[in-house]
Amino acid sequence: MLYKEDTYKPKYIQLVEILRQHIVSGLVKGGDKLLSENELRNKYGVSLTTVRKCIDILRNEGLIQRVQGVGTFVVDRPVKRSLEKVLSFTHNMQQVGLVPTTDVLEKKILRATNTYGEKLKVRPDEYIFRLKRLRFGNDIPMLLETRYINLRYCPGIDLQNLAGSLYDIYEKSYEIILTRAHQNLKIVFLKEQEAKLLTCKAGDPAFYVTGVTYSESGDPIEYEESLYRSDEYEFFVEVGRTIR
Repeated sequence: MLYKEDTYKPKYIQLVEILRQHIVSGLVKGGDKLLSENELRNKYGVSLTTVRKCIDILRNEGLIQRVQGVGTFVVDRPVKRSLEKVLSFTHNMQQVGLVPTTDVLEKKILRATNTYGEKLKVRPDEYIFRLKRLRFGNDIPMLLETRYINLRYCPGIDLQNLAGSLYDIYEKSYEIILTRAHQNLKIVFLKEQEAKLLTCKAGDPAFYVTGVTYSESGDPIEYEESLYRSDEYEFFVEVGRTIR
């Protein structure tokens, strides 16, 4: 039977939610064969019509694919991340049904060098905060990030619990809402230590994202240098019609 009685959701939607959660949580992994239509019908006590509607929706979402004469399989697809939106890692993981966790690798207050001082618009006699973290989704290392935070706007942030969303800390502790980012994306090859942390091989490709994120008042709050596993992420942009 379905996992709950739901008076306002059709049974095929309930079944979609069950199977989608199994897929995004990793309970059913990419490449695994899905139960047959008859097996799903018997397991969840629904009609074949309900099962087929559910299968169609999951296929349209790109979560599963049918192989003629063999069966239906879960697609091994990466986490999608837009380059056009300011979105925290924590919220991105929650969107796709993964449980985010964090290892804090380094916390250090530094004098602003020319490079980071220019990016964050701080003077050489001012200080910035460097934070290095390894981010996980369902215990899989997804992202190795280093963030340089402008202490002019976030004094004492080094004393906060930094294992969660920085964006939540900005908003709740400093009343800062991040609304805009200028980012660059390129492919790099992982060095030995980076690969070890991300459980990859040295020389494996990764997405390297750098850039400054700004508050709604236009102040530069942080600069990031982040390595995203290329086998776990897919970046995308939406392009409108060309104006001639």
